[in-house]
Amino acid sequence: MKRTLKRLLGGAAVLFGLWWFCPQPSLYGTTPFSVAVVDRNGELLRLALASDERYRLRVPLDEISTTAIDATLLYEDRHFFTHPGVNPAALIRAAWTTYVRRQRPVGGSTISMQLARLRFGLTTRSPSGKFKQVLRALQLERHYSKAEILEAYLNLAPYGGNVEGIGTAARIYFGKAARELTLTEALALAVVPQNPVARNPQRATGVAAMRAASQRLFETWRTRYTVTDTQVARFAMTPVIGGLDKLPFLAPHGVQRALAEAPATERLVLSLDGQWQRRLEQRIDWFVDHHRDQGIDNAAAMLVDSRTMEVLAEVGSAGFFNAAIEGQVNGTRAKRSPGSTLKPFVYALALDDGLIHPMTLLKDAPYRFADYTPENFDRGFVGPILARDALIYSRNVPAIHLLQQVGLDRLHQLLLDGGVNRLRSAAHYGLAAVLGGNELTMAELVRLYAMLANGGVDRSLRYRTDQPMTVGPRLLSGEASFLTLAMLAENPRPLGAAVPLTDDHKMIAWKTGTSYAFRDAWSIGVVGPYVVAVWVGHFDGHSNHALVGRRAAAPLFFDIVNDLLVHRRDARRQLAHDPALNVTKIDVCEPTGDLPGKHCPRATPGWFIPGVSPIKVSNVHRAVKIDSRSGRRSCGHSSGPTDEVVFEFWPSDIAQLFRQAGFAVATPPPWDEACPLTVRAATGRAPEITSPQNRLTVYRRPGSADDGITLEASTDADAEALFWFANDRFIAKTARNTAHLWSPPSGRYRLVVVDDLGRSDGIDIDVADAPLAAR
Repeated sequence: MKRTLKRLLGGAAVLFGLWWFCPQPSLYGTTPFSVAVVDRNGELLRLALASDERYRLRVPLDEISTTAIDATLLYEDRHFFTHPGVNPAALIRAAWTTYVRRQRPVGGSTISMQLARLRFGLTTRSPSGKFKQVLRALQLERHYSKAEILEAYLNLAPYGGNVEGIGTAARIYFGKAARELTLTEALALAVVPQNPVARNPQRATGVAAMRAASQRLFETWRTRYTVTDTQVARFAMTPVIGGLDKLPFLAPHGVQRALAEAPATERLVLSLDGQWQRRLEQRIDWFVDHHRDQGIDNAAAMLVDSRTMEVLAEVGSAGFFNAAIEGQVNGTRAKRSPGSTLKPFVYALALDDGLIHPMTLLKDAPYRFADYTPENFDRGFVGPILARDALIYSRNVPAIHLLQQVGLDRLHQLLLDGGVNRLRSAAHYGLAAVLGGNELTMAELVRLYAMLANGGVDRSLRYRTDQPMTVGPRLLSGEASFLTLAMLAENPRPLGAAVPLTDDHKMIAWKTGTSYAFRDAWSIGVVGPYVVAVWVGHFDGHSNHALVGRRAAAPLFFDIVNDLLVHRRDARRQLAHDPALNVTKIDVCEPTGDLPGKHCPRATPGWFIPGVSPIKVSNVHRAVKIDSRSGRRSCGHSSGPTDEVVFEFWPSDIAQLFRQAGFAVATPPPWDEACPLTVRAATGRAPEITSPQNRLTVYRRPGSADDGITLEASTDADAEALFWFANDRFIAKTARNTAHLWSPPSGRYRLVVVDDLGRSDGIDIDVADAPLAAR
């Protein structure tokens, strides 16, 4: 007897030792899990398949409804928290029923044993398989707590088809998180793992079998827990069961990119806001549906918070699964011609260089830049125009003039520093760069406009909440950035764009763009702290005359902007300058853009950068004395009565532009013949040589059709003729606004022009023969 007892104790000690010193297995092994891609608020955007083609979402135990946990334990293992991993009574009862009485197979497995089967891939229908299951269950119990085992089981349990884990089942079948499961839903899911084939919720017969089993479980539940009348009534109603097609599929382009670029993880938190993502998707769907008769079938859009640079919404196309429009192409990352959307950055550079202020008078007139003769979109010219209006109305010639003065390399470097990739050389694009000659992605364009909103400091876009904000270099001054946005904020809404607020003036700083041959229509702008961008076009690049920025993209842009103004209070913030900025508002003479002179007819407030912006007193409006009898200008020698009359003394080139644009310009009357030349020359503005430029080397091309140098000068309104001299030798006499072609030999020249009132201007140039290859 003692020997037998010793043997039993020894065997027990060996078994205990084996159990105690058994190695700790990984609770999940190499089981792959799905990636849950969620928005910034935790809303599920997409549940990606695990690498074994199963939907398997890992959910912590404390994020699972306690009702669902209690229902699972009641149905699967009521003594889970009291047994050591196996239930001997249940195993004996199962063995007796299965192998002795030869009735239906009964497993007798605890939750720990079921986890062991799932974790180690065991076949447990044979006694040996069941024995291995018991040992593995004991091994798991040795190293893991009950809570850890229960959590692992609920994450690996089968719930029909390729759906595993209660968190996955809750999302797919009921469209909610596991923590939100109701009693009816919890009871329905609790019965599925015991027979996931027969009770598969993805099949009609499976739903019926699941419902029958859950009704039996409900009766057992009522014996253990208090059930309210409301719960009874709700349980009597057949629950609505969803399927895999009900899984959310928001922001497909952004999610696809994030899954490809982000580090391996089971939960990917994007910067997107699901609510705004849906709004943009719905706006684009509506827009495309209502414009198909114009051949418009695709669009893309982005919404970015410039303060954090987080992308709140990103729609890459009008239909991810629409092969006809190549819907899986991400329009926010496709290189497209930006049209005129880059013009604001040329104006910003010109502001920084002191070339202009918003009220500077520019010229919109036919002009030839070497072998390039640009046109405006309307193929017309408006003549003199304020810089602000030239930008708002997207006039091409003034923008190209400014780019020529700023320098191609300056704009090119700004684009490079601002994150634009795959640019060719500045010379490759030439002056057409400001009209969309290069290509950018929407994301790159949004980053540039966000730079304006951030006072000229470049920052990279953020697509995930865990991405750090990368602060780049300052590309523009805060002053130039502010004034550029202030000019764009004067851009009126297009006709037909709804206005959600009684006064949204200066809340929206926006610009449109139309690419060459009507392939791309753009609208982009800053609304409070937000940047909104819209593109309308075709990924195959075919032309469509409906693709005009103001007519095609702007309405969709303002649909999104209106949503912002209604639902985001901070978007309603009017553009206001930081007091620390070196900008000030002063009165300027409205017709000229200069400081008001004594006789300026009307003044208006305008922004300046003190110490940088060009500033002078306007002398266009001058009071002159007119002899009442002769009607000529009096110089004080006339003894007759005189009247003081204010005339506009526009420079000859500006006056000519006014006349070409159809505006009448009254020139002052000629001087009284008795007035000496010294008196006449002492007043007014001296001529200014506009061609060629000072200190320029001009190349001759002997024998070619364009051999010669064009001589042109701008004169005051009272000048009638110009006299040209080179190195004190007379060249020619020309009328005002008339050019002369001069063909000098090679050499260095002092070129002087004198008007018929004795006022003069001079420059120095070099003339040389062009290399043979350039002739």
